[in-house]
Amino acid sequence: MTQEYGQPGAPARMPREMNGLAVAAFVLAIVGWCSPLGILGLILGYVAKGQIVRRNNSGEGLARAAIILGWIAIVAFILLLVFGIVGGVFANWDEWRQDWNEKYN
Repeated sequence: MTQEYGQPGAPARMPREMNGLAVAAFVLAIVGWCSPLGILGLILGYVAKGQIVRRNNSGEGLARAAIILGWIAIVAFILLLVFGIVGGVFANWDEWRQDWNEKYN
């Protein structure tokens, strides 16, 4: 009893290559949490997203996560700066008030 083999079904699909820039952007976005490195992760995330579309790479999720984390890092860094400045101003408020009273009263 012989068995004939016809044409195979669907051809095997090769896995897409992972975009290295998406991985780097994601790592920088995580490492850059609340620091200026988050900006670099954000920029690389947008560049990686464009490369993924043009080259048909994988890594869309990493690029998207890097963009989101990059924006969060920028907002958190700005908030830390603002709270640091405001906290510094109010921490010295009593000293400034006393100096004012001594000079002008």
